[in-house]
Amino acid sequence: MSTSTKARRAANRAPLEVELTLGDFVAKGAAAADVDGRTVAVDRGIPGEFVQASIDRRRKAWRGVVNTVMEPSLDRIVAPCPAYHAGCGGCQWQHMSYSAQVEAKQALVDRELERAGLTLRVSAMHVMEHPWRYRRTAAIALGWEAGFRPRGRRGIVEIRDCPISHPLIGRLAGQLNDLLRVGRIPPYHGKVWLDCTVVGTAVEPALQIVIQGIEGLTLESHPELPAVARTVASCESVVSVSFRHRSGRVFALVGDLENTIEVAGKPLCVPAGAFVQTNAEMLDRLIACVEPAIEARAPQHMADVYGGIGTFAFAFAEKVSRMTLIELDASAVAAARHTGRDRGLTNLSFVSQHAEQALVVLSDVDLIVVDPPRSGLGPIVTDVLGRSSARTIAYVSCSATSLARDLVELESSGFTAVSLDAFDFYPQTYHVECLTILDRQR
Repeated sequence: MSTSTKARRAANRAPLEVELTLGDFVAKGAAAADVDGRTVAVDRGIPGEFVQASIDRRRKAWRGVVNTVMEPSLDRIVAPCPAYHAGCGGCQWQHMSYSAQVEAKQALVDRELERAGLTLRVSAMHVMEHPWRYRRTAAIALGWEAGFRPRGRRGIVEIRDCPISHPLIGRLAGQLNDLLRVGRIPPYHGKVWLDCTVVGTAVEPALQIVIQGIEGLTLESHPELPAVARTVASCESVVSVSFRHRSGRVFALVGDLENTIEVAGKPLCVPAGAFVQTNAEMLDRLIACVEPAIEARAPQHMADVYGGIGTFAFAFAEKVSRMTLIELDASAVAAARHTGRDRGLTNLSFVSQHAEQALVVLSDVDLIVVDPPRSGLGPIVTDVLGRSSARTIAYVSCSATSLARDLVELESSGFTAVSLDAFDFYPQTYHVECLTILDRQR
């Protein structure tokens, strides 16, 4: 390769500095802009702003970031978090007023519904009075520093507090950085991280930690991990430290594998490594919105699909004759059984299978709550739901795109969406949670 060719390729990989006007929000909270005939997603901007941005051309899909705002939006504010200015990827919209964030999220949901050809629109937008300190889960990466991943590049942004997270998470990050400085925790170059969950009660919170890492991480390959676990366990409010093996199995290293969280004012058993909704306040409000739908329809047999530790099953078990929890994760099902015994409930049954397998043999169910992952239900599950005996579906979704797609399929099988409430579970980010109630037309 000639020197001139190398120089030309290096120039093409260098960031392109441009001035541009930002368009509507697109994927992952970025604003669209036209650069050399391409539509480029630009982070840290607001539609309508005139900005100077750096465009990364190293990948097929170019992506940019705002460096200087020359004509700011009236919705622009100064982000309060130092880590946000350092490039932390945990938040995308700290530079926008909260009211603007909420309006943008409702517009994004409505746009996905319209694109799918649906007439349904957001009925109500549920927001937080204080949109900070809501996260009770976080993944802290360990390298030469402890912190969160940056947006669009490798490395770790050092964190000593996080204004969207529970104070215990921020304080833990600070203590981990102190331990790294004095060599009590090895620098894992970002290949190991700590999944943190705030457990306990609002009055007596504590931290449940799971150590995990890139594929191949085992206790045999890293014999120092039990000692690291003991060091982490010495940090403030940490009650348990576990290790997730590459097989997915979780082993207790310090403390118990199970702890409890509060949902709707009652305790739920939560095993280390299980999925937990990160915003407890908004989860309670979502449950409160499902309750009237259940009371109005008076189901006898209800199913909680993708039920996890039983968040919705236990919220409504006392309102129905039978409750079936469907969840593939055996440890989550075991924890749900534990909760059921603690509460003395006898109308519960548990199915540890894929949703489509369990629903095929589930008979006489009246109402189904589904809370799938971001990818949504997909055609197989929507088809099975269409052939089920359910008269009503309560669909909880964290992706407006997959929700809109699935609603089209469900409506084609005889269901009609009667309401869609949006919930701001994740202030300062582009994410939004939705609750759609569908009734079958007989």
